[in-house]
Amino acid sequence: MRSLILIDLKIDKDEALALLDEFSEFFEKHTGIEHEYWVERRDFSIVPTVVEADKDLKPTVKYRTDLNNEVHSRYGDYGTDNVIMWVHEDNFLYKGIWGQNWSYVYNKHSFQLCRWDKDNATNTFNTLWHEIAHSLDAVVLKETGLEIDRPIEINFEVTNFDYDRDFVHGQSGKFPYIGRRGYVRNGEMLEFLAPYLRLAYGKRKEKHLEKLGLMTQIVKLLSTVVALLQKKK
Repeated sequence: MRSLILIDLKIDKDEALALLDEFSEFFEKHTGIEHEYWVERRDFSIVPTVVEADKDLKPTVKYRTDLNNEVHSRYGDYGTDNVIMWVHEDNFLYKGIWGQNWSYVYNKHSFQLCRWDKDNATNTFNTLWHEIAHSLDAVVLKETGLEIDRPIEINFEVTNFDYDRDFVHGQSGKFPYIGRRGYVRNGEMLEFLAPYLRLAYGKRKEKHLEKLGLMTQIVKLLSTVVALLQKKK
């Protein structure tokens, strides 16, 4: 899994890198999938907002679209799996939420808005994990065509299982709500999802490498054409 992390200027970079390493270890321990990530600094002190249909205050659709399109112009469809907008609590003006996930809404990656709690690393970690968790079933469905709700229902014996509702938000009672005070990290679901996730993220990386290979061939071809034209002069 690959993530581009856009870190608010107010967040201490060393603290952010330490927490990202911690999350990466957690993810790899339970899936066997390495979490590669890149970090960029951004100023999130002034972001236009809008009250959406769910009554929550969020960055405007235009802001979200422009931000993700700018990333897409550099990374393409499959150069990153996640784009994470990590906002320091002093700049986190988005009422009603601690974070938000949009999977395959802005181009072909998942976009996560996450709050950084300056005094509570556990809350920060859990919010990041919560929003990334929201994207996992979508990645599996989009890249493999497999719906994981039914296999999960059978494996964990939860009737009418819904991944987001019953796992991420813990409404079935089988799993704890990710992010709630006192939440203890549990990798059981990741271990179950691991083969699906390896397949899905593997397909995404293959598509990215194929495109890079094609671009390399085009560059070589153009270089050859230029060389031939120069010889004719």
